[in-house]
Amino acid sequence: MKKINVLLVLAVLLVAVVPFYAVNTFAKNESSATIDPDTLITYGYLQQFKEELKQEIIDELTANGGITVTTAYEDISLKQGQIIILSADSEIIYRGGGAAAVTSSNDSGEGITDMSENTELFSGESLEYGHIYFASEGSSRRAILVTGDTAYFTVRGYYEIA
Repeated sequence: MKKINVLLVLAVLLVAVVPFYAVNTFAKNESSATIDPDTLITYGYLQQFKEELKQEIIDELTANGGITVTTAYEDISLKQGQIIILSADSEIIYRGGGAAAVTSSNDSGEGITDMSENTELFSGESLEYGHIYFASEGSSRRAILVTGDTAYFTVRGYYEIA
């Protein structure tokens, strides 16, 4: 019976002390390039690190590639001949004008998904007013070409205007 109590006390001490020690050790080594691979880190630190890394990536993309990133919906208008290149997981609502889909593949799952009608658009097919379009993950490039004088869109996600 005493053996079980001693093991229980040791287990409780390990659970309480190891995370505290690991967090303090990591904080001391944070500016150092080498961190002990056995160091434990907290979930909160990982969440903070993820947000900081995501912001750095977004800043790098927007500064160097001309890529626009929106996490909220953004209204844009484009002139005839301009193309909006959609990245994976981009959403676009067509608000009027003239526009057609441009895809590099006509394979199923590689077009621009019309969420309003549950269909896919491929190169040359016209967009319909008020419909929501989605560019899913895939190897095909997906874009929308403005065919009228001006076209209006509401966009969320990564896109580039060419």
